[in-house]
Parts: sequence; C-alpha cells; structure tokens
Amino acid sequence: MAATTLAALALAGTCLLLTYVVLSLVAGCRRLQHIPGPAWAGRTPLWLVRRQLGGRISRDLAALSKEYGRIYRIAPNWVIVSDPAEVRRVWAARGPWHRGGWYGMFKFNQPVDTIMSLTDNAAHGALRAKLGPGYSGRDVDNLHAVVDRRIADLVALIERKYLSARGGPLRPMDLAQKAQFLTLDIISDLAIGQCFECLAHDADTYGQIAFVTGSVPLMVAMAVMPRSFGLLQHPAVQALLPRDKMAGVMRMMALAQAKAAERFGPSKKVARDMLGSFVAHGVSPASAWLETFGQIGAGSDTTATAIRMTLFLLLAGSPASYAALQREIDESVRDGRVSSPITDDEARQLPYLQAVIKEGLRVWPPVAGLMPKVCDTEQVVCGKRIPAGTNVCWDAISVLHDKDVFGDDAHCFRPERWLDDDDDDDDDDDADRRRAMEQVQMLCFGTSSRWECLGKTIALIELNKVFVELLRRFDFSLVDPLNPFTTYDASLSIQSDLWVRVQART
Repeated sequence: MAATTLAALALAGTCLLLTYVVLSLVAGCRRLQHIPGPAWAGRTPLWLVRRQLGGRISRDLAALSKEYGRIYRIAPNWVIVSDPAEVRRVWAARGPWHRGGWYGMFKFNQPVDTIMSLTDNAAHGALRAKLGPGYSGRDVDNLHAVVDRRIADLVALIERKYLSARGGPLRPMDLAQKAQFLTLDIISDLAIGQCFECLAHDADTYGQIAFVTGSVPLMVAMAVMPRSFGLLQHPAVQALLPRDKMAGVMRMMALAQAKAAERFGPSKKVARDMLGSFVAHGVSPASAWLETFGQIGAGSDTTATAIRMTLFLLLAGSPASYAALQREIDESVRDGRVSSPITDDEARQLPYLQAVIKEGLRVWPPVAGLMPKVCDTEQVVCGKRIPAGTNVCWDAISVLHDKDVFGDDAHCFRPERWLDDDDDDDDDDDADRRRAMEQVQMLCFGTSSRWECLGKTIALIELNKVFVELLRRFDFSLVDPLNPFTTYDASLSIQSDLWVRVQART
C-alpha cells in the first residue's frame, strides 16, 4: 500500500512538474507574441543559440532588421532594436534600465563580479568610479610613451621578418595576428607594468589568442541562457574543456593574481600603472586581479579588431581613401606638423585620419554583440509594449549603418562623409548633421550611457598613432583579395589569416 501511494505521489509530482514546464513555455511564448520575428524564435532560445554558434550573428540580425523592421523578437524573452534613437534612449545614463544576465559570462566563473558583469547600476557606478582614473590614464605614468614603444616594436618586427622587396619574394604577414600582438603588449605594459612581448617573440606568449578563439563562441552562446554558466563549474564539464586552449588563460590568471598580490600587505609594491591606480582608489584584492585579467582580454581584442578591420577597409573598401590618408600623413610630415613618433595631439589635428578612424569603427564595430538591457517595469520601445524583465538588445550593424543618419551609402566605407560640407546648407546645418552622426557612431563605445567603455581613451590613443606610424613607412596590399581573411562573428569578432604584403616606402 505504501509503495503504491509513493508511486502515485511520484507520478502526480512528475505530472505537476511537466505541467508547470509546459505552462511556463507557453507563457514565455505568449508574452512577446505581439512583436514580429522568426516563428521558432518565439518558442525557444535554441534558435538564438544556433545563430550565435553560426559565426555570423551580426549579419543575421541585420538581415532580420530589413525583414521585420525596427523591433523584433529573437527568443521568448529577447527583442532586437535597430532604431538609433531608441537605442540611445534605452542606454540613457539616467534611465530605468540595467544590464541583464547575459553579462554573467564576464564573471569568469569567480564569486566576485567584475565591472563587465555587474548588473546593479549603483554597484556598477561605485566600482566604475574607482577604476576610471586608471583607465583614463591620469594615474598612469608614460601612457603615451608605452604606446609609442610598442608600435615601434611592431615596426621593428615588420622590418626584421615581413618586408617584401619590390620585385622580390613574398614574405606575407598575418595582419590580424600582429594587430593583436600589438594591443596585448600595450595593455599588459599599461595594466601591470610587464609587457607580454608578443611582438618581440612574434608569438602568442600567454595563449590569449588561443583562449579567445577556443572559448568565446561557446561563452556567448551560453550567455543567452545565463543559468547554463553553472554547468561550466561542474567537474565533468571542466574535464571536457580543451586543455591546450585553457593553458594560456590559466597562466594569465596566475600572473594577474601574482601581480595584484604584490600591491597589498605590509611590503606592498607601489607603481603608477593601471593596477596601482585601482588599488590606490580602494579596489579590493579579489577585484584587483579580476579587473586586471579582464582588461587585458577585453582591451586587446576589441582594439585589435578596430586596427585590422580599418586597415582592411582602406585596402579593399576604398583604395582612394588609403591614398588620401597616406597623402595627408606625408604632407604633415613634410610640413613639420607631425613628430616621430606622432603625438596624440598632433593626430587629432589630422582631419582625414580622424575621419578614417570614425568610419572604420562605424562600418565594422569591434563589439557587435547583443548587449541586452532589462527594465523591472513595463516599457514602450519602438511603439511596442515591452514586458518587465525582457532583454532589449541592439542590432549594431543596422544602427551604425542607418541611412537616415549616415545617408544612402551608409553601408559603404567613405571617410569623406565626416568632412563633407553641403553648399546648399549653412554651417550650423553641417555641424548639426555631423553631431547627429557622432552621437550614433559613438554608440560603438556605449558613449552617453552609464556603460560607456572605460578603455575608450586608451583605444583612441592607439588608433591615433598606429595608422600614421605604419603608413608613413610601409605600403600594404592584400595577398589574396578574393579570400582576404577569416572571421567568426560571435558578437565579438574573431579574425585571422588577414595576409598582407608589406613593402618599404621609398
């Protein structure tokens, strides 16, 4: 009798559980049924997971924006917005929105949150205030000198191994890889005062690139279902992770922990680098090493993408723009307006260089991820009712290629759009037009939101310097224009095999 009762109770419990699961799924499907989108996207998050793993998520979302308009659903609790004005409103610094669980992937399986994983706005603001002086460079000695030294290392590597003599044998260089070596060397030097020396050894010395290519696609796919992050900590799952891909990141973690440990205690080391700034402004030991580890990864990948893809767009998208930029550099050198190496202030006075940098970031944004924001109360976005708790994401490509903002050729790489003056309009109209473009273009850094990229200042210094120092010395051309490079678009772009011919300029 007892066994029969237990069996009946077990069956009843199973039925109740299944009923709850089914009703939850139905409710999840119905809550966004008033918003258009692919049929399967409204029923299961697996549709979005598949797109993330497909390696072309940004292009997929851009195509869907053309089909469904300014707002559409991509999962039972996720919507995409491609209206620039609405994205700026959702991201507004004083708005009611906060980050969603998607950002949990930046917690790095640790009990302590990082600046990239915090979802509470107050806690995020407090930590940001402690990190800001280090990221801005105010507390960092020789910031510009460090960038200059590492760019000089890149120039020396090219001259040592990768110069192809005119009419001589080809010595191809993977620009995608070397750009990452450069940014890793810069950020490691600035962050902890120890350069990784990737350029000196022409190697991924700490395995950072291997880690990114081996783990980021899986991480961003799991981020769509944040509860799945707990699986990564299970011993069985840990055993399945590729050890060759993880070895480098474990060395980086150990290095970050060791460097942070040196800055605390009775015999602590004091240094005016970014880590020293974090400690001086009250960052805890547990947070100090995590922030150092995170900034090396995030700060190198995104800036490397900006360097490699801007150069690619100059080479393949507009050879005339390449020639115009090189001409501006040559004339500035000839007229004594550019030092060697160029200073950040001098670079800001080169209008065509600034136009190229803005256009490169706009056409191929380094971070084109979902970047979901959540509100605890019901909102209206693009004229649609958005239930509380819905992940509201942006379609970076559609926003940054918006024709209403950037013109009918918004999909083209054309730096002149930042310099054009319409003879039929007055100066105020031109200024208003450029201001409107800049407000949208700078969304690639999250500018004007409480989540603006902390590394923006350092990234722009690198971009201001690297193009001038390379193009004043070398001519670049694609080795294989029909297959220029390989890319895996998983919200963060992963490029490889961008093979170029480098020749010394006479």
